[in-house]
Amino acid sequence: MKLAITYAELQDYVASRFHKTVNLGYVDGATVSVSVPIKVLGFTKSISINLIVKKIEGTDLFLSYGGKMGIDLLVSPAISYAKKLVPEKAGWVEQMPGNIVKLRLGDIDKLQKVLEKVELKAIRFTPENIEAEIGLL
Repeated sequence: MKLAITYAELQDYVASRFHKTVNLGYVDGATVSVSVPIKVLGFTKSISINLIVKKIEGTDLFLSYGGKMGIDLLVSPAISYAKKLVPEKAGWVEQMPGNIVKLRLGDIDKLQKVLEKVELKAIRFTPENIEAEIGLL
């Protein structure tokens, strides 16, 4: 079974739920570009990062990240900051060597019950959508 969401739908959801502008763009079947505008000295600069789906093991999703020079210097502090903001949820994100981030999807409260019934098999990107392939357990 496939589930799909358009980039526009996800961007709108993030904007309405978290009041943040995020721009998503297709790169290839395994890679999506994520950019966020930030203000620096009165100018707006866009910071972008490419997220690559490396593998799925059980309920763990492994993403690799890359971008322009220095992006890895922003990711570690951002993850640390997020863990401090929400310490009770800090365990579901783990930064690993080689610009890899492990997301423990099975540890996310709202996904636990879903992942008891379905298995995430793949995540792919198309020019229009993010697609998740799932199987019933």
